[in-house]
Amino acid sequence: MEGSFDKWQKLLEIGIGCLSESNLGEAEKYLEASLVEAELLAVPVVIAFSQRLLSTVQVRNNKLGEAENGFLRALKICIELNNKKGIAEAKAGLASVNFLRKQYSKSIDLYKEAISIYPPHSSPLRLAALYCDLGQVYVKASDWKKAEKVFLQAEEICKRNENPKGEAEINLCLGSICYNCGRIKEAKNRIHKSISLFTQIGDNISLADVHQYLAFIYFENQMIEEALHYQYRVIALYLKYAQYIKASESYYLLSNMLQYAKIFDQAEESLNLSLKYYEGLEFGYAIRYHSLAVLAITRKKYEQAKKYYFEALRHFQLHGDGSKVGEISEELTYLLQYEDYFIEEKLFEYLDDRGLDIQIPKYEVMLRLANCLTNRGKNMAALRCGWRALEIAKSMKCETNQIEALIQSISERIRKKKD
Repeated sequence: MEGSFDKWQKLLEIGIGCLSESNLGEAEKYLEASLVEAELLAVPVVIAFSQRLLSTVQVRNNKLGEAENGFLRALKICIELNNKKGIAEAKAGLASVNFLRKQYSKSIDLYKEAISIYPPHSSPLRLAALYCDLGQVYVKASDWKKAEKVFLQAEEICKRNENPKGEAEINLCLGSICYNCGRIKEAKNRIHKSISLFTQIGDNISLADVHQYLAFIYFENQMIEEALHYQYRVIALYLKYAQYIKASESYYLLSNMLQYAKIFDQAEESLNLSLKYYEGLEFGYAIRYHSLAVLAITRKKYEQAKKYYFEALRHFQLHGDGSKVGEISEELTYLLQYEDYFIEEKLFEYLDDRGLDIQIPKYEVMLRLANCLTNRGKNMAALRCGWRALEIAKSMKCETNQIEALIQSISERIRKKKD
């Protein structure tokens, strides 16, 4: 049975189109079919090309074993043909597999080999992309100096070849590296340069992405006014260009900023808008409802908090996150059983691990709760709180004599009651 070049090309084009649209399942199906057709054509360079593309989409689909075998096969064919561009691409593919396996030293070596063998007459922008891929591995390995060096090489290639989009993306990466090295002023300059380039070419989605990163930097440095300024701009751009999933994430971050600024009503509104635009896993819904519950407690809206806790619990259960189900269940149980005490003693803060000022340590919260329950005659519940207080105090290496004495006292009360 003979293959058809036209059929191979058509399957390849459809597969590449699906890949560009991130329709990975369909992309793999068509690229696999194109490889079958390439085998029938029996032209080694065509087989190697199809194999590389199929392996590329298999990496995206996390089929690392199949991808690795495919890249090794393509590499063998290209070595036999002395096809240096093909050798470089196959080695880069193997580097991407090792990167995802967190085998960073192997990935670095393979990217270096790919760059060294890359033909000078081939696309310089593809070479710049290889430098960027190598830079990302160095970033993951926290080797900032080497990461910066290769990104600067990539930037120079983009400048020479008048590619402002690539230059803008690289400036954002360099800004991130500078930030991680504590060179904050340099980081801001790089990011502002990225903004200028994206504005110049009219890439508004990428422009919003860069603004988001800049807002995050300001927020991390507790420059809340500047952070909010850029965050509002980000959300406006995402909504204008119908990037609703990104808008959801940005509203979620905005809520954290507003909570930090103690603007709680707007923080709640932002979380609700984050939920409105969210489309994703159950976990995403769960963390948003949990945040709403914590915020409701902060605002002393306990009925609302219960409702949000139940929603968070339901979504964590659907997601199958046992540890989070336990955590939420514990928080909800205390809220339901001891709501009056929390209001009276203002101990609701212990529920929040998201940045609000906690005035007393958690073991002290449990200790006070145990004392309160003892006074109400609820000795078994008090004993459980006492043991929990002891566990927390020991983990914090705090003095435990007072807690141990309370546990002993409660235990004696329970024994006497039984007698």
